[in-house]
Order: sequence, then C-alpha cells, then structure tokens
Amino acid sequence: MCNSDNAKTLAAFREATRELDSIYALFPKSCELSEPEYWSLLLIYEGFVTQSQISEQLYFSRQTLNSAFKQLRKKGLVKLQPYEDNQRSKQAFLTESGKEFVKKNVLQMHKIEEKAWRGMSKEEHAALIELTQKFTKLILNQLNTSKSDN
Repeated sequence: MCNSDNAKTLAAFREATRELDSIYALFPKSCELSEPEYWSLLLIYEGFVTQSQISEQLYFSRQTLNSAFKQLRKKGLVKLQPYEDNQRSKQAFLTESGKEFVKKNVLQMHKIEEKAWRGMSKEEHAALIELTQKFTKLILNQLNTSKSDN
C-alpha cells in the first residue's frame, strides 16, 4: 500500500476513534457529571475502592481525581472511609443514592453498548477485540521506543 493510502486509512481510523470518543463523552454529560466523575462512579461500582486504583485504571492525575471525588461527595453519591489499620488511606463507597444513580444513569451506557454489540457478529467481535489490542500494543511499543531514543 502506498504512503498516500496509509495516510488516508489512518486519517479515517482517527476520525472513527474521535467519533467513538465523542459518543463516550456524551454519557457523563447526559447525567450531569464530568468524565472523571462518571468513570470513577463506574469503577467504584465495579469494586475499585481507592483513588490510586482508579487513577491506574483511568490514567487521570491524582489532582483530577481529587476534584472528581470532592464533587461526588458534594453530590452525595460517594463517601470516603478510612481503613481500620491505616487512617490516612481512604476507601470509596457509593452511598445509597449513589447506587441508585449508577443503576439509573451510568449502567445505561452498558445497556446501550450491549445492544450495539449484539448488532455485530461473533467474528466481528473477535476481530474488533484482536485488532484493537494489537494496535494498542504497537502504539505502546512505539512510545517506549521513542522514549528510549530521547
């Protein structure tokens, strides 16, 4: 494939991922949350209880997560409790209204994804997963290579 074809397909891929990213950005807005608030709520619901764990999953800075957690506590969706053996570290829990909020709003995203997923064949599922993982690994390899070159 010539360079011009590569550039065109890469541009089309970038556009497709931008479209997907913008769709995912709509969900937090639709339930009046910032993206860090939205994804933090989902991860807390899924069992990640520390800001450190959530930061590792989302690649948000601690400062960004601190702000998100402050807002989630202010909205009454999350409470922080210190560990019994370490009073300095806190774990996050959904409040009762937080659990209801997640079920009503945040899990709606899962339902929409599941419906869209059912619109694809098993072969398409496998291809999408495999190619996304491969592309991610190739990008990470290039990032690591460019860091070692500097």
